[in-house]
Amino acid sequence: MDNLTHACLGLGVYGTYVAATGHPIGGAVGWAACAAAVIGAEAPDVDIVARIFGDPVTYLYQHRQVSHSVPFWFAYSLIIGGALSFWAGGHALLLVTLAFLGVLTHIGSDMLTTYGTKALWPLTGRRFRGDSLFVGEPIFVVLALIGIVLYRQGVPLQSFVFALDAIALVYTCWRVLLHQFLLRRLRLALPSLVGTATAETCRIRVTPMLLPIPQAHKYVIVNDQRYWFGSFTAGGRPVPEAEVISDATPAVFFALQNSRVGRAMAWFTPMLVAKQEQEGQLTIVRLADAGVRYFDTLLFSAAIDLATTHDGSYALVHEGLRAQSMHIRRSFSDGWQRLGRRMRLTIASPKGYRSGR
Repeated sequence: MDNLTHACLGLGVYGTYVAATGHPIGGAVGWAACAAAVIGAEAPDVDIVARIFGDPVTYLYQHRQVSHSVPFWFAYSLIIGGALSFWAGGHALLLVTLAFLGVLTHIGSDMLTTYGTKALWPLTGRRFRGDSLFVGEPIFVVLALIGIVLYRQGVPLQSFVFALDAIALVYTCWRVLLHQFLLRRLRLALPSLVGTATAETCRIRVTPMLLPIPQAHKYVIVNDQRYWFGSFTAGGRPVPEAEVISDATPAVFFALQNSRVGRAMAWFTPMLVAKQEQEGQLTIVRLADAGVRYFDTLLFSAAIDLATTHDGSYALVHEGLRAQSMHIRRSFSDGWQRLGRRMRLTIASPKGYRSGR
């Protein structure tokens, strides 16, 4: 989830604490308490350092891994609370607790997104993907702004904070329940979408977009190398939109095993689509996550350029990774596109990967 949303969730932790306890806002302790909750809500994304000083592949391996794990929940809280307690002149337990609650909002919201997080490592190496919340949820930002405006107008916190909390909780529950409802509708429709025999061996996935409505969700059905893509009507009925056969050629296998980008995509992506193209003397292997689709484009993608060697094998020439980005306009408009429109999907190319940028 994006950092602005995380910060707003941390601010919500602080506002709820003040409303519940009557602790005054302002002063060293008040500002330290606010900082503890907000910084705690941002802390697990410290792995952004891998993106600043590394490259997209390094960041992909690091993001939402150890930095989101159980030991770091407590490490962040102790460091943040301890540091702020020196500035505030004590109250270490309070500040550590608020930082810990902020961290939990970060972990919990990330667990409900498409890519999830290995939140319970080292207890388990499983990546928890809720596929319920979008990478950015404006409603949490709006609720935070409403709270700030009401407070600035002198409205008592107790009269609106718990109502805002309830709205946030109801919205999150709606997202989770809607996802489960659409998954069930998709399972029931599988025989009519892919055939009775094929339906028994399929893997399915439903992913959210920006709007919290059925028609803003996408589905993917996978059976071996065959992928079916579609959306949902307002009533939750699945409607097919595209079908892709993923290539399983020697060039694809070489790219997955012998390029950093290929290995990273195979490791990180739960539903990987591969397509092979020829461009002059180069064989281009394009990879994409089938679950990240903006209308007709698979945006979380990679490209690997291969040259054929004299012995008929391949040599790596160029490789590039296009990390997922949030497209507000596309995310909004996708919920209003004409459903059931047949389309030809394209895999986005990483920008500048052949120049090394």
